[in-house]
Amino acid sequence: MNEEYVSPLAKWALVCEIFIPGYMFGKSWGVADEKTVELFRAEFPSFLVDMAEYIKTLFANTNHSLQLFFANCAGAAVGFLVIAVLAVAMHFVLGNRRYVNSLRFTAVTLIPIAILNGLLSHGVKTLVENIGTRSSEALTKSAVQSPWGYFALNCIFYMIALWMFGRRSGVKRARRWGVLCVGAAFVAVYVASGLMITPDEWSELLPKLQQSLVQ
Repeated sequence: MNEEYVSPLAKWALVCEIFIPGYMFGKSWGVADEKTVELFRAEFPSFLVDMAEYIKTLFANTNHSLQLFFANCAGAAVGFLVIAVLAVAMHFVLGNRRYVNSLRFTAVTLIPIAILNGLLSHGVKTLVENIGTRSSEALTKSAVQSPWGYFALNCIFYMIALWMFGRRSGVKRARRWGVLCVGAAFVAVYVASGLMITPDEWSELLPKLQQSLVQ
């Protein structure tokens, strides 16, 4: 008789493996304020930021701490929605498993992209803080050029995570190639939807940011 011990916390671990990456992935879309929201719309796909901004209006209040809490929750809610949609495609490719397991696979492997989102949102905040102390050339490099280095590195980590986690969870080699294709398609759609600030967007945003600082 095979008696295998199963921790009573196993189900909670499964929930955390979905919740924590999902929170990390989406919260960056909701942390914009009045000064940075246009930058966030340029840095990330604008419809994702707009969705988070709409959710924030449902919980409008004057308490700063609560505003930050609801801002993070609004972004996380949008992040969970994106993960749930991406998990449908992953579920089709992975095959022979429950959707919740495909959801877990999708969430855990997205951690490198979640870190990328965090780096980009932090960069936006830092950019606004330095708008009056750095030259236009330095600001342009920070806003338009430097983030692509983070993007390339984290995308490589994302592909490695897809392959290695697929191998660890028993996904057959042929299906792991399909998983990589889904991941690559997701990254391509993410970029095509408006990830990263383009030179044209920055040329319009920089004068507005400098003018708002003067005011």
